[in-house]
Amino acid sequence: MDVVTVPFVLTCLAIVVAPGPSLAVIVNRALRSGRVAGYATVAGNTTGLVFWAAASALGLTALVRASEVAFVVLKVVGAAYLCWLGFQSLRRSRVRSAQPDAPEAAPAGVFAAFRAGLIANVSNPKAAALYLALLPQFIPAHSAVLGATMTLAGVQMVISAAWYSVVVTLVSAVRRLLSRPPVRARLDQLSGVVLIGLGLRMATLSRAAL
Repeated sequence: MDVVTVPFVLTCLAIVVAPGPSLAVIVNRALRSGRVAGYATVAGNTTGLVFWAAASALGLTALVRASEVAFVVLKVVGAAYLCWLGFQSLRRSRVRSAQPDAPEAAPAGVFAAFRAGLIANVSNPKAAALYLALLPQFIPAHSAVLGATMTLAGVQMVISAAWYSVVVTLVSAVRRLLSRPPVRARLDQLSGVVLIGLGLRMATLSRAAL
């Protein structure tokens, strides 16, 4: 565990706390469907990190950075997915505003929430860059690269899952206070704008930003 240093932990904390697609999707699901769905979204997001860690070990994340085609396909899929989630939120906001007494739609299932977190992470080029550019900086010269990479990736995943679980717990705690239709309509509107904004930002991402 000598590869895990205080600077590495602090860097991981700074990265995971910064707002981004994963946070937006997790908060959106927790607000819509409750704590269990929020935790399922966190699990999906963490599974995406497992995918990128394995891809890093196999050299696939380097392909994303080196190949223009792979990079463009990934960012377009990610941007389209975020924008689709955003438009769904805006549609719900419009329905709630027009029909405040309409019954709530059934909350999304656990699998749907898990899938949302997984897709949001796997389709994010910056998640690939995390393992391609960040982890190697913290691997000591004397360490086995594969073992050190897996150790650092594991620590980063634990930090990510712990932080997002705290976020879900906090969101769930105030969810009932935000359950009135006019408030939920405004929250859906805000969530939709944020998700679409993140999608458009991802669509304009250049490889130089990785």
